[in-house]
Amino acid sequence: MEWRDDATGGHIGRTQSYLKILIDEMLARKLFQEQTSLWNIDQLILSASLHDVGKIAISDNILRKPGRLTKEEFEEMKKHAAFGRKVIDRIQQKTRDQEFLEYAKILTEFHHEKWDGTGYPYGLAGEEIPLPARLLAIVDVYDALISKRPYKVPFSAEEAVKIIADGKGTQFDPVLVDLFLAIQDKFIKAEETK
Repeated sequence: MEWRDDATGGHIGRTQSYLKILIDEMLARKLFQEQTSLWNIDQLILSASLHDVGKIAISDNILRKPGRLTKEEFEEMKKHAAFGRKVIDRIQQKTRDQEFLEYAKILTEFHHEKWDGTGYPYGLAGEEIPLPARLLAIVDVYDALISKRPYKVPFSAEEAVKIIADGKGTQFDPVLVDLFLAIQDKFIKAEETK
């Protein structure tokens, strides 16, 4: 992905850093303890590197388009989540490292679902969306907002934080948005060191 699309390559590393910040704070505050007690946090964070692997199936005309996507182009772009799951399924058939890939499947397939059920690819809502994907959704959007892309200029960190706050209970898990807002300075500091 880095070879095909510089924006996605940088996004992967930053997203992993932000995900670690959010998970570390969630664990420190003992949120979702029952679910997280079985997680291998290092494997989960590492697996986030594959969350956009499905974009390899998306045409460069769409992936690198300078400007907004048409409705048809956006429908094509949305296919990357389900396609990414298929890629990881294939890899799983040829390797023994199942834990890493199980996390990768969850993140790849579900990180565009929205708390209110309006996301894709399945329209899952609330806690139907796996917790790792709900975490990734916040950091994925945060990085996309503050980053320069072919179709937009970067937002300031403050603007990005406000957009995520406005998505509380609609796009994002409200508990995780509150957590993000409580530690937003850590995200800004991490951004400044990149």
